[in-house]
Amino acid sequence: MNKKYIVLPFLLLSYLGFSQITFNGCHPLFEDQDYTFNNVGTDETGRHIFETTPIIGDNSCGALGSCEFRLSWNDSNNRWEFIADSGNGDFVDPYLMFTNTSASTPNPPSLTLGTWVENIIISEGGCDGNLTTSNTVLTGDVQDTVLSIIDNQLSNEIQLAPNPAHTHLSIIGWKDKIQHLKIYDVNGKLVLRTSELSGQINVSYLPNGMYFVNLFGPDTTLIKKLIKQ
Repeated sequence: MNKKYIVLPFLLLSYLGFSQITFNGCHPLFEDQDYTFNNVGTDETGRHIFETTPIIGDNSCGALGSCEFRLSWNDSNNRWEFIADSGNGDFVDPYLMFTNTSASTPNPPSLTLGTWVENIIISEGGCDGNLTTSNTVLTGDVQDTVLSIIDNQLSNEIQLAPNPAHTHLSIIGWKDKIQHLKIYDVNGKLVLRTSELSGQINVSYLPNGMYFVNLFGPDTTLIKKLIKQ
């Protein structure tokens, strides 16, 4: 791989304008500057996908040339991946730069959650093996906690009914476990938030399609798929 295309720095995400992640680090490979990633959608596990946007092939990386990046969860390998494109933004044959196996959701791990491990085959060890607070700044909408073991139990106890839903939705088994919820469409847009869980939730105004229901408890977060018909 030609080093002028090795672009590692990452994360600056914008969750549909709600938040942002800023990355600055690994200066042996990357200029001392910030890099921005934007939320471009949600995958089938409910995790967000981030890319440098707009992808037009001329995102500056200082002396390294143009940089196009993606940060997403690889469900087959059970890890978050930071990948770099060669500059045209199609990500057909990207370069894997970093991985983190902390199963955070929906946002990627912070520098203190798990370890962002450097792929030295590509970077030749230019970032000291991994990203740490001593060589990187990573701030914004990143996560410091993972789903606890109880989430797996709660996931079986708490259900959406009916699902598919037509006009109204009820949360079964939520009492004393879930405090509020947010519903996102497949593009990551927040379409509903409420803490009124005891009655039926009106979803009649939502267009038909798939949604992700994020259920928040005192120490846990669950994500369930909802089909609106």
